[in-house]
Amino acid sequence: MIAFRSGKVPANGITLHYVEAGEGPPILLIHGWLGTSYHWRRVMPLLAARRRVVALDMRGYGDSDKPYGGYDGLTLAEDLRQASAVLGLERPVVVGHDMGALPALLFAAGSPETVRGLVYVDEPLPGYNLDRFTAFTRENPFVYWWFAFNAQPRVPALMWQGKEAELVDWFLTSMVADPSSITAEDKAEYVRGLRKPGGLDASFGWYREALTTADQIRAGTAEKMRVPVLAINGQYGHPGVEEQMRLVADTVTGVTLEACGHLCAEERPDAFAEAVLAFTEELA
Repeated sequence: MIAFRSGKVPANGITLHYVEAGEGPPILLIHGWLGTSYHWRRVMPLLAARRRVVALDMRGYGDSDKPYGGYDGLTLAEDLRQASAVLGLERPVVVGHDMGALPALLFAAGSPETVRGLVYVDEPLPGYNLDRFTAFTRENPFVYWWFAFNAQPRVPALMWQGKEAELVDWFLTSMVADPSSITAEDKAEYVRGLRKPGGLDASFGWYREALTTADQIRAGTAEKMRVPVLAINGQYGHPGVEEQMRLVADTVTGVTLEACGHLCAEERPDAFAEAVLAFTEELA
């Protein structure tokens, strides 16, 4: 049986909660909006059978500190860099899902000697194509409207307060191909973190700084990344992840998970872990 360990790590002036398991070359897992380290609960045992795996609660989420500021991509990437150093993660493969893919990319782009590989999971590429998916047009009927809403200071938290369970249920159910893949217990765990002091305002921080992060990504990838990239998307998730990553990286492999929506690691953990392990073994 895989033994899991948890703890707190100082990074960039705050304290981050983490969960880890396994031994061997490291994999660092970064969740997205509304997620926590819990997002990876189904893939961690599969990865930990062959690798050391660390999943963070990012700044603002779960059991990590929740300041109001510090959510631009470079600040979050520095959180990752410092946490990795303290935890002794030597040249990790960094896996970022949803909004967590953005600081994962900036960490890899800014520290190619430190990061072995990047797995970019089911997210647009701000700085290159975000406007395509946030524009309210006939050609884009499922507009990513929450980017602009979540970016407003204080207002989203005021409107979510007291309705966290209902809104988490709506968002997570809409993100998956099979609603049964996310249980009531799973949703309750995500709600728990949002209801902690400062949790709601902190959860929207990535969006308040999204345009700054877009500028940082554009600047940080003016020259293509040297770090190899695995681009993963769900069949019914964000389209064209492989194509967008070819704009910023020289070495890109693409995987589309069939019968899968946006929450790839929760919906198709076996296929997700298989793709990540195959990628990491090619880098060894």
